[in-house]
Amino acid sequence: MSLFANKSKIVSEMMKFSFHHRAFYCYLGMSLWIFFLITVMYRYMSAGEETPSVKKIVQNEYISKSDLKYRKIYLKACNPPENIVRGTEGLVDSDTWYLQGVLVVTRHGDRGPLAHLKGGDKLPCDVAPVSPLLKSYEEFVVNASGSGRAWWVSGPGPFHNFPSLPAHTTGTHCALGQLTPRGLVQMLTVGTILKEAYGDKLGLDVVDPQGKKDTGEMVSYSTRYRRTFQSLVSLWWGASGAGGGARAAAARESHSVAFCFRECACAAHHALNKKIKSQSKNRLDSHPAIKELVTKLSKVLFESQEKTDADVVRDALLAYMCHDAPLPCSERTKKPKPRVHKHQRRLREDSVALRSLLDVDIDTLNMELDYINNQLDFNNEIGRKARDIIGKYYDSRDKKAPLDFDAQMEREKLLYYQQRYMDNGDTYDDVVIVKKNLDADFNFPNDARMDTDFDEDYREPTPENTEDFCIGKEHVMSLFAYLEWSYRQEIKNIHNRRRGLLVAYGLIHNIVQNMIRMISENKPKFVVYSGHDKTLQSLILALGLNNYQHYNIQYASRMIFEVYRKKDLRDEFKFTKRKAIAQDFYFRVVYNGEDVTGKLSFCKARQNVVMKVVDPADDMKTYNTYLCPIESIVRFIHDDYFASFNVSNFKDACATYGSGKQAL
Repeated sequence: MSLFANKSKIVSEMMKFSFHHRAFYCYLGMSLWIFFLITVMYRYMSAGEETPSVKKIVQNEYISKSDLKYRKIYLKACNPPENIVRGTEGLVDSDTWYLQGVLVVTRHGDRGPLAHLKGGDKLPCDVAPVSPLLKSYEEFVVNASGSGRAWWVSGPGPFHNFPSLPAHTTGTHCALGQLTPRGLVQMLTVGTILKEAYGDKLGLDVVDPQGKKDTGEMVSYSTRYRRTFQSLVSLWWGASGAGGGARAAAARESHSVAFCFRECACAAHHALNKKIKSQSKNRLDSHPAIKELVTKLSKVLFESQEKTDADVVRDALLAYMCHDAPLPCSERTKKPKPRVHKHQRRLREDSVALRSLLDVDIDTLNMELDYINNQLDFNNEIGRKARDIIGKYYDSRDKKAPLDFDAQMEREKLLYYQQRYMDNGDTYDDVVIVKKNLDADFNFPNDARMDTDFDEDYREPTPENTEDFCIGKEHVMSLFAYLEWSYRQEIKNIHNRRRGLLVAYGLIHNIVQNMIRMISENKPKFVVYSGHDKTLQSLILALGLNNYQHYNIQYASRMIFEVYRKKDLRDEFKFTKRKAIAQDFYFRVVYNGEDVTGKLSFCKARQNVVMKVVDPADDMKTYNTYLCPIESIVRFIHDDYFASFNVSNFKDACATYGSGKQAL
């Protein structure tokens, strides 16, 4: 009973306490309620403040968060500067390994399209992204250009008078094939990554006095295109700061997109190109829905209605996607233009040319024509075919002979054709047809053509599609999905892999030679090859990498070869006086930040050195780093490179395959 009484007393006391503190509980409940209301209102106000940015993201359908698949395509294809970050570059055990040298092969940054697009001149390719890095670089170039041009291109050399910044072309915002400000930022970012990874170890920031003799420690090559040279200069500035000017001044010209040096002429190239192009066409034909889509996209995108190649359409779409421009729609049906008599056509073109000449500054025009004169190479096979066509204007005995305006424009047309061939792998059997079409594309007078009967070359205008068609994200995703599948087939294609071996042989041979010099002569310390997507594609095939994602080359992609030796060998060299040999050195390959050394066809797992390293940006993340004996790549290039051709050297591989006796 006493226990029951005690319980009753406790309950009574609790109820009495609850009654006396009723006001306290009400206050506590009201406080919680007010706190909840304030939290909800704060979240609502924050959402309201963020509404403009949300709308902006939704309007910019190319990077919309609501469509992760499309965003993934955008990031992979356009490679925005903020997406370019350091990966495993330079990540080895620095207490054990000494960095002997580095070789870098890059693709240029973002550029304008390679074909004439409808309304392409209005694409915002010239819009400069907000970037302190770009602003600093532009100030550097302007300060170095007191005489109107940067000092590193003012002297004689292969890149004499080349501009270091993308030109602001009159009347267009998107010049064909020219580097864009966005492309500059991409390459500047790559340069800063190289500086962070290798700057202190190799002395990249050492400033060589202007005019000092080249020591050969820093070597760079570039193809003779503005976009590759400008990419090279900006990369060097990002890596070396003020020393970038001296590096650019010493740049050497590569006469080939493949950097083939002495191993260029190959009879097998044409036969392999023909097979690969035929297989590509058959793949597209086997997908009639995609083929129809490519045709529809071509009619919307191109001025000329003869583009049916999926890769060419992809390149045109990138001009819109990568510059945040709305995807285009087909124009309304227009009446066919009346047939123009040849004399009326001549007068009209002459007047257009005259107006264009009056609108252009004479000094600018002379610089452009001088650039064209120096740019066109008549010594290769394409150039010889071009020379046969425009022989009226070209004197092989005096390449510096002054040419009139029409002749200069003929050179420009053929240069543009060469660029199309080099970048797209087109065959050059149709050079005559291409030239005739370029006459119309460039819209310049051509006396040689006007002297012929215009009626023979006249073609009725292509009937325009009466059906309204707007390119949408679903069309882009369908095309890119097909191309992803196609790239998977290409990287496994035996003909394509053999072509890659032949095309990349000169470059790999040069890389191995520089590696050996790093070992024997302790220089060069740093080598850069500023090239194209075709450069890296061939290199990837030749190295035996079989991931299609590696084969799909982004703007500003980079493949880096790092050469190392053990640190403790320095004392051994000092006391035993023995010289370093190949077995003392190792190398690794890093592609866009990913260590691919273990995936190389000639680097055997049992011979590789494997170590774990910590990510410098994230102490919680570790990487497996692989080092391959340098003798593996030396043996590969000398003994095993042409095994798939059943021959032992480049000359025999080209001759055997070119003669139709294909290796099995």
